[in-house]
Amino acid sequence: MSTTDTIDLRRWATVLVLAAGLVIGAGPAAAEKGSTQIVAPEDLPPVLTGPYRIHVGDVLDISFFKTTDFNQRSTVGPDGAISLPLVGRTMVVGRTVEDVTNELMTGYREEMVNPQITVSVEEFSGLFVYVSGEVYQPGMIEYRGGLSLVQAISDAGGFNRRARRSEVLLIRPGPESRAVGTLVNVKEILRKGQLADDIPLAPLDIVYVHHKKVINVNIFVEQYISNNLPRFGAWMYYLPGYGD
Repeated sequence: MSTTDTIDLRRWATVLVLAAGLVIGAGPAAAEKGSTQIVAPEDLPPVLTGPYRIHVGDVLDISFFKTTDFNQRSTVGPDGAISLPLVGRTMVVGRTVEDVTNELMTGYREEMVNPQITVSVEEFSGLFVYVSGEVYQPGMIEYRGGLSLVQAISDAGGFNRRARRSEVLLIRPGPESRAVGTLVNVKEILRKGQLADDIPLAPLDIVYVHHKKVINVNIFVEQYISNNLPRFGAWMYYLPGYGD
């Protein structure tokens, strides 16, 4: 087993602990004990939970006002850094654009008079949702703004004949690195054409389409996710607070 596989297993071991707390119908007592639960779709954590944090593979546009010769596009390397003229290597992964901008302004003040710099993310990388279970093409789907549950299932080839369309499980990273889940009746959304009831997805959501009724999510986690542990390493990496 490679070092990467070991890291992935460790990350998803933590996810299993988090997801094992998902209990259908759990009440306030469960929440008080710190366990997560199945919630109504409208009670999922919001799609936007704070400033975007830079990922490996993102392409940053660094623009200098008046001193345009220093303008450049930089792809964030596997080490989490970019290299710039004069200031050299700068770590950016996990940081906000505002944070990186402030550091560059400070660094370039030693080389320029009153530098004015704008940093923006030109291309996003590493944002995905994972659709699994009874669909024709399970796997990671690149996240795009406005991506919905029905669209993601369609991108995954649609439901196969075994799919239980009335009970699709959606798991989302929540506050304090806890997983939050909901069950969605996609069959009803499609049957009535009520696309207004479709669920907007957030980056790193996991969509699971079962072939039978989900009675106990703990058993689901044990039997399904644990059997697919190495596939999901990146999800835990991006959970809030991971690696802090």
